[in-house]
Amino acid sequence: MSMRLAVFAGCAGLMLAAPAFAGQTTSPLPAATTGGTWTGTGSMSTPRANVTATRLANGRVLVVGGNEVLTAELYDPPSGTWLPAGTLSELAGIHVAVRLADGRVLVAGGGWYSTRAELYDPATNSWTRTGNMNVGRISFTGTLLRDGRVLVVGGNSLGGVQASAELYDPTTGRWTLTGNLRTPRRDHTATLLPDGTVLVAGGAGTSGWPRNAELYVPSTGRWRSAGTMTTGREAATANLLGNGRVLLAGGGNPSAQASAELYDPATGRWTSTGSMTSFHPRGAAVLLSDGRVLVAGYSEGDVYSPATGTWTATRQMVDPGLYASAAALLPNGQVLYVGGRRDVYCGQYTCPEDTAQAELFMP
Repeated sequence: MSMRLAVFAGCAGLMLAAPAFAGQTTSPLPAATTGGTWTGTGSMSTPRANVTATRLANGRVLVVGGNEVLTAELYDPPSGTWLPAGTLSELAGIHVAVRLADGRVLVAGGGWYSTRAELYDPATNSWTRTGNMNVGRISFTGTLLRDGRVLVVGGNSLGGVQASAELYDPTTGRWTLTGNLRTPRRDHTATLLPDGTVLVAGGAGTSGWPRNAELYVPSTGRWRSAGTMTTGREAATANLLGNGRVLLAGGGNPSAQASAELYDPATGRWTSTGSMTSFHPRGAAVLLSDGRVLVAGYSEGDVYSPATGTWTATRQMVDPGLYASAAALLPNGQVLYVGGRRDVYCGQYTCPEDTAQAELFMP
């Protein structure tokens, strides 16, 4: 499959220009060469893009976000249906959602550079406000630390690309600033490593796509170098593998796209690994139950095998052409892929169109 570059618009990654694909095939691949198949499931009540999908302790999936959407929804895997999940006090979108140790979900930032944070309680199916962040952010990351606190990092604010980071304490509901990144960045990745540190890599900086990666050390609240990536990656995916390495895949900038690389915490080095069979702009990634990684978006998915360092394409998705979707691993090993945006022609221009559709990946 050949393809032309999908270019990120300005405004902190709020919009992705239409990904153009030349010679795209619509026929399914032979079963022997596919990494899995897709099937439809129930649709949400509301079209949504730039969403988060958070699996709860009871196996349901909480979906938050969308264009001018205050409501949230729950996906129930046994029935394949959607249930209402209350109403947020402010708009979300390009926000973070983190499941806390007690099962509640923290949703923070997003919207129009909001500082607000809210908690979803599955026991009551309701939302409550908690303390505000110190900095309003979009396109940032949120990571649950071993001690139960949440680390948020970088992003874009009214003051530009951020180097700041802060910690949320669920016991007090308060946010405190912590050490700044060495390099301001947005649309980056953040991965909790087995030793409790957090790897932050990729993204877009004040000028270009930084290749330097950083490690946050919770015990000191400081950052240290985590080596140099093989290429900068804006809006890539990141997954911690069973062998302790971190897989970064894709990215919207020209040097990234379908390529992938590995970070080894034991050596602090980055090395290239096999490239995906196609580019998945603003793709969603999930670590599968068998240790492989699914990266999906636009027309199909790719499944990475850590044992071989290679990717296998899935069959075509039920609803192709989407980006800015979200994905979550279900208790039965299937993957829920939900929401997203496609660019459709409206006169002589292309216009973004959000979808309420959802589908399931079966490895």
